[in-house]
Amino acid sequence: MIRRSLELSLAGDECRLSIRRILHRRRSQDQSQDALWASVISLCRVSIGESFAPVSIELARPQPPCVADFYGLFRAPIRFGAERDVMVFRREDVERPLPTANRALARHNERIVADYMMRLDDDNFSDRVRIRLIESLPSGRVEAEDVARALNVSMRTLQRRLADEGTSYSALLDRARHELAVRFIGEQRMPVKEATFVLGFSEPANFSRAFKRWTGVSPTKFRQVD
Repeated sequence: MIRRSLELSLAGDECRLSIRRILHRRRSQDQSQDALWASVISLCRVSIGESFAPVSIELARPQPPCVADFYGLFRAPIRFGAERDVMVFRREDVERPLPTANRALARHNERIVADYMMRLDDDNFSDRVRIRLIESLPSGRVEAEDVARALNVSMRTLQRRLADEGTSYSALLDRARHELAVRFIGEQRMPVKEATFVLGFSEPANFSRAFKRWTGVSPTKFRQVD
């Protein structure tokens, strides 16, 4: 699995989405990173509008022979061989109301989360970790180090306290993804590509395999049965 670090920053009228690979670059990683950016752009155009285009793009990969395809996808200036992958876009695009916004559904989801959190035991450390994962997954920050920092504990303490409760970080991450995936696919009818990105999977195929492991059926079949 390729580990990535994602960061979103705001500066004036612009936003910067940065994706840095933890491991050294290989050609197969370039292809995986290309697929990730294609998903990001597709998700932006589904959410914001088909006319969405970044201000500029920086990519760590070398310039490919099919460079015209990259310009066709991004519709923006591209600099290859950069230190890390960065997409710069307008702040107004982030603040623009979503065409698919549904206030009633948003209020319903807020009630679900509020009810769920009220049922949790504050003394149960694993529940606190699950809450943090559910809050953090949509932003892509799902590293154990980030969760430990947010809960003001060391990595060793995080691992020890979870082990004391008979679980682990990876098990809680898998469970949180499972719960959110069922909700996204079944209740909210979220497209598979969007759910893949929101839950931190690198490719729709990886998400579909995990979904079948959780439920016994593919996302498409689950939606039909549901």
